[in-house]
This record gives sequence, structure tokens and C-alpha cells, in this order.
Amino acid sequence: MRLFQRSVLLLLALCSVGSYLAAQTPSFTRDASVHDPSVIKVGDRFYVFGSHGASAWTEDLMNWTQVASGMQSGKVHFTNWQSTLSDLFTWTQAGTLWAADVYQLEDGKYYYYYNVWTDHLSYRSYMGLAVSDDIEGPYANVGELLKGGTGVAGFDPAFDPNTIDPTLYRDTEGNLWMVYGSYSGGIFTLEMDDVTGFQKPGQGWGTKLLDGRFASIEGPFMDYNPETGYYYLFLSYGGLAAADGYQMRVLRSENPDGPFFDPAGTNMSTASSGSWTQNGLKLAGGWQFTAVEGEFEQTPAGYLAPGHNSVMKDPANGKWFNFFHTRFVGRGEAHEVRVHQLFFNEDGWPVMAPHRYAGETQGDYTTEQIAGSYKVINHGKDVTREAVPKTSSVVGLTASGGLVGAAGSWEMIDGKNIRITMDGVLFKGVVCEQWDDENRKWLNGFSAISQDGVSLWGSEVAVLDRTGNLNPPDLEPIPDMALAMGESLSLVLSNREPATDLVLEYKVVEAPDGLQVDVVSGEITWEPLASQMGQVFTVHIQLFDLIDPSLADEVRFSVYVGGGYRFEEARFGFDAEASSGIFDVEGRLTGLTARLSGTGANHTARDSNLTLDAVNSRLLMASSESDFNGQAGMATLSAVGVNLSELGFNGSQDFSVSAEFGPLEGLESVDQLGVFVGSSATTLTRAGIIQSAIPEGLGVHTQLGSDVGPTFDGSVYDLADGLSVTIAREAGEWSYLVDAVSVSPQSPNAEFLDGVSDLTAGVFAVNPLNSVSKSFALKSFRVAVLSNQLRETRIQEWRTTHFGQNPVAGVAGNGDDPDEDGRTNLVEYALGTDPTQADGDPNWRVRVEDDKLVWTLSQLDDPALSYEVRSSEAPTGEFAKVVWRSVAGGNQDGAVEVEAELPPGQESKLFLKLSVDTVE
Repeated sequence: MRLFQRSVLLLLALCSVGSYLAAQTPSFTRDASVHDPSVIKVGDRFYVFGSHGASAWTEDLMNWTQVASGMQSGKVHFTNWQSTLSDLFTWTQAGTLWAADVYQLEDGKYYYYYNVWTDHLSYRSYMGLAVSDDIEGPYANVGELLKGGTGVAGFDPAFDPNTIDPTLYRDTEGNLWMVYGSYSGGIFTLEMDDVTGFQKPGQGWGTKLLDGRFASIEGPFMDYNPETGYYYLFLSYGGLAAADGYQMRVLRSENPDGPFFDPAGTNMSTASSGSWTQNGLKLAGGWQFTAVEGEFEQTPAGYLAPGHNSVMKDPANGKWFNFFHTRFVGRGEAHEVRVHQLFFNEDGWPVMAPHRYAGETQGDYTTEQIAGSYKVINHGKDVTREAVPKTSSVVGLTASGGLVGAAGSWEMIDGKNIRITMDGVLFKGVVCEQWDDENRKWLNGFSAISQDGVSLWGSEVAVLDRTGNLNPPDLEPIPDMALAMGESLSLVLSNREPATDLVLEYKVVEAPDGLQVDVVSGEITWEPLASQMGQVFTVHIQLFDLIDPSLADEVRFSVYVGGGYRFEEARFGFDAEASSGIFDVEGRLTGLTARLSGTGANHTARDSNLTLDAVNSRLLMASSESDFNGQAGMATLSAVGVNLSELGFNGSQDFSVSAEFGPLEGLESVDQLGVFVGSSATTLTRAGIIQSAIPEGLGVHTQLGSDVGPTFDGSVYDLADGLSVTIAREAGEWSYLVDAVSVSPQSPNAEFLDGVSDLTAGVFAVNPLNSVSKSFALKSFRVAVLSNQLRETRIQEWRTTHFGQNPVAGVAGNGDDPDEDGRTNLVEYALGTDPTQADGDPNWRVRVEDDKLVWTLSQLDDPALSYEVRSSEAPTGEFAKVVWRSVAGGNQDGAVEVEAELPPGQESKLFLKLSVDTVE
């Protein structure tokens, strides 16, 4: 039983946000972690497959969905990879797989080229082939392609390839090839069989494209551009760690098997391996655009070790894209996928846009449009073995063709191509508008290369013009609304006051669990949980300027979610001592009745970590020096809540667990607070906040006493406003929400808990890496166990009262009119009249007052009802004008006066028409 089946879409026009792409405000809300991403497009989805069994997909090239995050996490590529790929495991003794490539052949099947290198027996690598009818797998093994290293006759690692990093490509005749290899022995290519997916026999290692001799060159990717007539070989130089100089380089050839050349004309098939760092076009290495005074973002992100890229020309729009992984300054070895648009300069060499793709399309530009101040990065040709990115300096491009801040000149060759001579070096490139996500601004950018293969980037300085009067945002009001059971909410807030000089951000002030707003675009999305059905929720959202928060506006509206199921619940507000439960430190009953098995052994009669503060309606919780990951300090931990069996749970039902905490402060490194569901301290799932450099959302499973597949979400969490956390299971699908943000573990469903009847749901607070206990206020806690029986709605109760349990057909339906008074049962219910007796004419409740027609109606406070009154000047005319509307939280019991302006003139007439609808 899947609850979310239909979606109501309310889309309001977006405001203008910049001089370019005025109708588009890019938003990056979901990134993916796939090392060594290799791209394949299937339908509208771009999939990337990489190392360690990871994969993800995107449709907009900005927001990603993680498919698998590891060999055994998520929707894995192999049911049991070590047994499925037993020959690889036997040869290499590997504990993982490396950079995969997936290619679809003419038979429609997906061919998965898996590989790995290890130091087993000093040096071994293996490459094999698996196949599936489904891009996401699971894949069935077909067999070995190549293996290298110790045990292969005559193998020399200085000259022979590591059999890893494969990429399939086609030549202009449609023939299939595979480029592969990694330092130390060089890069090779093989002709492939288009039917079997294996290499054609008799080729050995294949054709060597460039020498190795222990040069750190790897990750080959090949693609052909028919517009330039060249095959482009993309490579990664350096080591992959953050402090090891990883970077992307490019060579090209007129033939699929070489020889390949760099912009300087170096023939890579004969080039000395000793000069490898100076060969090839350096597309990009680590970079960081230095902040300029007056820009909004003064601590910009730095990128390190970008590489192992793949490229694709999107057949849908003709744009070229570069997919790569990158690490970041200050984030250790954490890595994410990035996509930047690629362009080809006047000489046919690829150049990469300085900023990640945000939907931009290259236009035609004049000298006057491009002139301005730019943050310029010269990527050089070095392979720096340290975690230091190339940084920018400000250079002005004058309208007369000169440079300020550097010696040289510049000119537009046409509407797209630019030439820049800087410090005596000519760079040829392209210009294109770019989205500077950190400064929330569309601006101009350029990317160019020199004949020596050095990339030069420019990103326009993003200083805002905040002179003169600044108008605050003006949000379009959102009406109250009601959702039918199974419907979701999707709408985009509209700012009616264009504000290109403001740095605006949306913030949720009040909303139901799970409702999210994109901080940049104002898009609201919500899939109500089953436990939220049958309730009215208030949504309160602000839009404010990050520089001057007094420039702000807000919207409030109510949403009713119809339908729902009968459920048993335990709800705690902590406003009075309970009659049962765990004792707090003073011996007061908290109402919470269960501890997670394996925790709290030191808390026998009274729990020294709990203090009931009924005066302020809260339960104070002291954290303990404990850690589920490794099971340290379990005896002192207060993991308290309710055993679901107390609510009739037998292991099969859906349920939800929600906690609301007061303001949080004083968090130190790795401190955690949140909600758990589990059978013991070694077997549970949990969600909440973990303190890193910033507070991050946490979703993680604990199995066999160790954390598995954690998700760390870096959204902005305003802990001064408190924290809400929810874990829910519906139809086998688990949800994890921290302040409405989804933080599902990398393997989102806690399948190891499905079917377990002895589950405890509760709250926890720990300080694993320090001895300072913190106090947190639990304001409310709710656990609900749902049945499969639909709840009886108010209109159903009314129908049973008037027509009995089993009415005859044509009598009790919403559209029926058994008393033949011209009002359907639904209208009778909404007006509080009797559906079995004809009522009098309602026009006696209409009067004229102050040139207005005033109609007095009776109304019910049932939030499932929608009332609407429209007016017309003719009884048979179109009732086009809405004069009154009420729904959800706006409905009230009793009389309501609806006023409508009368048309001018003594003989004027006005007719009012009431419409009633319901979502139940």
C-alpha cells in the first residue's frame, strides 16, 4: 500500500533575479558522492558509475539521486559481489572495486566493465565484464577481459598497463573501442567486439597511446566531436588525494588509436615520460575564487583534486558536459560529483566553464557586455603535492580592449569567442554567463587556454550595487488549501518585487514535518506522512535579505491533509507529572515507559539524566559520554521512549516517531541529539543533529554495534529555534526528517528492523568525544502506530447519522438530493441543514447594505471542506469573480457574512453562487 499516488501542483511565476536567465534561479539541494564518475544517459537520466560500487543519477545536472553508495549500501550493482566476481577476488584479494564504466550495446543490454588494482603479491589488477537488462542492475558476471601484475608472464609495471579505468567509445565508422590503463605502465586502447562486449582476439594489451614508466597518469576517457573532427582523450594527472595534485588534462587525435597531441604539438606516443607534467592541456586543477570586498560570500569554497572525469554531448540540447569528482578545502577526503559545461574554442580545444552547470546556455555577447572586473585564475601546468588550490586575482577588462591589474589586451572575435593576451601569453577561449552560487548572482565568465596548454578562467566580480532605496521583497499570498489522501504539495513562492540587488533566502518558520522549501528558488515540496492525515497544519515562510534581514516578507497559509488511518498513539507534552513511566532524577514520573535494550544499566530507580520541568512543559535531558558506533558508555546512556508493542505493534504496521526539542546550544565536536528506533543498542536506526564544523543533519543505521552508511547533511539548521526530528515507516519505505530536511541513511530503508515486533522508539543525546555533558529540552514526543483501517471522517459520521450504515443507492452520496430541495447532501452538510427535509429558500438571509450585497451563510469548521462564492450580473452568466473563499484552517463553525460590491446604477443586479467541495 503506497500512500503517495497523486500530486497537486500550484505553480506561481518566478520573479526576475538577474540580468541573465531572469526566469531561472538555480538551486543545488542534493549532491552525490561517486568517485571516478563515468557517465551514460538513459532516457532523461544521466547516470554516473564509479569506484567502490557507487552510482547516482540526475535529470537536471544540478541535483542528484544516489543509487548506490558502496559495495553493500543502497541499490547495489551485484547481489553478492565477492561471490559473483569470484575470479577477480581470487586474483586480487580486493575489498572493493574501482572505476566502472557502463555502456549500452546494440542488443539493448547494459555492459558493466568492472576492475580493480591491489598490491596483492606486490602488483595485481583485473578487469571483467558483467551484464544487465536494467541500468541499475543487478549485474550478472560474464567473465574476464584482462588481468595484469605478478603472475602474468613478462609483466613489467613500467611498460605494461594496470588493467583498470576502462572507457568504451566508437569511431566515426561505428567501430567499438576501449581505452584503459593507469600509472604506471601507460594508457592503451583495444578494438572491441560489438556483439560480445569483449576485446577482439590477438591484440595483447592493445595500442599504447602514451608511455607510463611510473608517471601518475590515469582515468582515460575518450569521445569524438564531429564539429571539430577530433577524438579527445581526457586524463587525470597526479595522485587522487586532496593533497596530491589530481587534475584533468586533454589530448586529441584525428584517429581513434592515435597518435595524440597536446596544444603545443607534442606527440604523446613518442614524448619522454620524464616531461609528463608539462604535456597535455590542463583543463583544471584545484581552484578557489578569492572573495572581493563587497561580495556577499567572504569565505568561498575551495576545490581540490578534481579529476577522473567523463564527458558527454547531450543529444537533447547539443551541450557538452564534464562530469568529475572533486574534494574540497577543509573537508579532508570527502568528495562529490560536479558537472561543468564544456565549450570548444576557435582552435577546437575544450575549455571548461569556471562554475558548475546551472542551466545556462551560451549566447552572443558584445564587447560592452563582457567588459568589467573579473576574478582570474591561471591553472598553470604544475602537479602540486599539497592541498593548496590556485587562487584568483582581480583583472579588469576595459571596453577599449585593455587590461587593468595585468599587462595585456583582450578582444571579442565574435559573439562567443574571446582572445586575451596576458603577460605576453595569448589565451583563446569562450565567454558565457554563469551562476555564482555562493554569491547568488548571474554573471559573465570566460574560459581560455594558451598554446602551452594552460587554462585561464575568469568569473565576474559579484559586488552588489546596494546604493539608493532598496525595496523589500513582496511575496504573493498563498491561499489555504486541502489535500486529498495520497496527494502531495508542490508550489513555488513568487516575489512580486524584483530584487536583483538583494541576496534573498527563504526560511521555514513553521511547517509540518517533511515540508521543505528551497532556500533559493522558494519551491515548496511536501509528501504528508500517513500519521499527518486528518490534520490541519500552518505553513509560515519568510523571504529575507541575507545582508539586511529587515528587508523581508512572509507568507502564512494552512493545509489540511484528508483521509488517514486509525492509529494508536502515545503523546507527551511534559506539562505535568505522569501516572506511570520512568522516574526522573527527583523521582517524578515522566510518562516515558521504555529504555532501548542494552542502555541505561546505571539508571535503576531514578534516571540522573532526566529532569521533568512541568512548569515550562519540557523534559530536560543530559547527554552522556556514549557512542552507538562502538558501544562506548552504553550503561550511562538515557535512550528512553516507548516500546511500540504498547500501542499494539506486531512488527508489520506503519508507524511514526517525532520529537521536538527546544533551542540547542553549546554543542561540541561529534555531539549528537535525535530520535531512534531499534531493538537494542547494537541494532537501531537514528536521525538527528551531529556537530561537525557546523551542525549537520544525521541519518544512520547501527548494526552489530557499528554505524553503517551515515548521511551527513550540510543544510543550514537554525538550532536557536530548536529542532524537530521524525522517523517514519510507511509501506516498507523509511523516512528520516531533521527540521523537515530529508537525511535518509545511504541505504535508506532499515530493512533489518522490518518484521521485528520488539522495537523501542525514543530520544537520545550523546557527547562521544568529550566529557562535557549538555542539557537539552525535549518539548514534545509522539509515537503513532497505524492500522490498515481508514478512519471515519466527519462527513462519514454525518452521513451515517442521517442515512444509516447501509443506505440505498442514490440517497447518501455527496451529489444526491433525497429531499429534492435543490441542495446536494454535500451542500446540506456544509451549511448544517437537514438532508432529509426540504429547507426554506436561503435568499431571506441576503440583504443590501452600503452598496453591498451581504449573504449570511452557516459554515462548519470541517477543514476538508472548501467553500467558494462567486458573483455575476446575470443569473445565467459566467460566475467569474470570486468574492469569498474558505478552506482548511479558515473554516469556522457558525454564521459567516459574505459581502459583494453591487454594480453601479439603480437597476443593477448581482447574483451570488455558492460552491462546496471536499477532499474526503
